[in-house]
Amino acid sequence: SALAYGASAVVLLATPQVPSSVTREIGRQLKFAGEILSGMGYPDAMLTLCNSSDKDLMDTLAALPKLDGRAPARFMEQNDKRTVVRMAVEHLFSQAELQPTMVALTPGAPFGEIQVDPARCTLCMSCVSQCPVSALESDTESPQLKFIEANCVQCGLCSNTCPEIAITLVARYVYDLRQRNARRILCEEEPFLCTQCGKPFATRQMIENITSKMQDHPMFEGEAIDRLKMCEDCRVKVMFAEESANNER
Repeated sequence: SALAYGASAVVLLATPQVPSSVTREIGRQLKFAGEILSGMGYPDAMLTLCNSSDKDLMDTLAALPKLDGRAPARFMEQNDKRTVVRMAVEHLFSQAELQPTMVALTPGAPFGEIQVDPARCTLCMSCVSQCPVSALESDTESPQLKFIEANCVQCGLCSNTCPEIAITLVARYVYDLRQRNARRILCEEEPFLCTQCGKPFATRQMIENITSKMQDHPMFEGEAIDRLKMCEDCRVKVMFAEESANNER
């Protein structure tokens, strides 16, 4: 925000009282911010962390870049950090020398996308249930996994939860507002229709995977394997019909 408001550079001064763990984390965050700035053509030295015991502290301060001719931002500060970062970057981007669509960030950055391997994904939607920021969504009408990159914080819960190991995190920052906020389809699959009533109840790949894994199991010998291809209602009806037929015999 300070850079967006017109500052030529921002220097964070680490005194001897600052714990080393805090200094390391500040360094990580400055690295991410520097990559976002560099992607727009700004020198990453606009954000610097200095140690108060450095003998060359004054030389470091004197060597900081001085950028003139930028109009100061007029947005109001917000409590939400991501919103503040977004508004500051958008303002800097509007006056930047370079205006790419996106820039790659070091893994661990709190911005980015996820990539889904369609050959592995069964659209079980376990990732959707674990996403804490609604970056992932399921479709109520058809088997689709949707993604909003602006919401993603790269926490990794989706990839850790995925039973098929089909999700990969990709740290990056998308400067383009529309692309960042767009709702994208990451994976979609043909629905599987119940063999009894024709109702769609799962994806074809999911049923094929389950059938393949269970076909040698003793509990699914003979006609029992066919129940996996039925919706929950028809499965119960068929089981009761078979039980009644056995009782009559």
